[in-house]
Amino acid sequence: MARTNRRARGKIKRAIADTAPALAHALGGPLAGAAVAQISRAIFGAPDAGEDALGDALASATPEQLVALKKAEREFALALRQASVEEHRIAAADRASARARHIALRDRTPAALGALIIVGFFAVLAAMVSRRLPAGAETEFSIMLGALATMTAAVVNYYFGSSAGSKDKTRLIAGPPQQEREGNLET
Repeated sequence: MARTNRRARGKIKRAIADTAPALAHALGGPLAGAAVAQISRAIFGAPDAGEDALGDALASATPEQLVALKKAEREFALALRQASVEEHRIAAADRASARARHIALRDRTPAALGALIIVGFFAVLAAMVSRRLPAGAETEFSIMLGALATMTAAVVNYYFGSSAGSKDKTRLIAGPPQQEREGNLET
């Protein structure tokens, strides 16, 4: 069954590669099912067409079906963009609620834990730089330093926010560029 699906998806992928490359690309990843449903809607008007039937239909697609396929690709890209924006909103709300809890309860645990993590990071870093580590312990110290570096970044982002990717997030929330919006209206 899995081998049949791969063959059918390969056939679909080859048939739409020029017309809808983003959908063709999605067929090779975790969104393959969603891409097949989107293609099925564009060709048959329903999301549940079989992959073999879809591959056969795409092999002899009419110009109208190819236009519908291109439109389906734009809708798919828009849905992915909206999901990404929603993911960023959820993450921001999670951070905001953690900060609000911290302020409301005047809980010192996050501050103490953050200080402990930062002190630990610099202590391990100083030990690695200033002392000769025991034979065979380099790997363990490197793993510990990597984990502490990740936690240190999380502590800094918690207290001071993150500017990495802020422009991208702002752009995602604002929506597609004007030219892209105008291009979507034309077809």
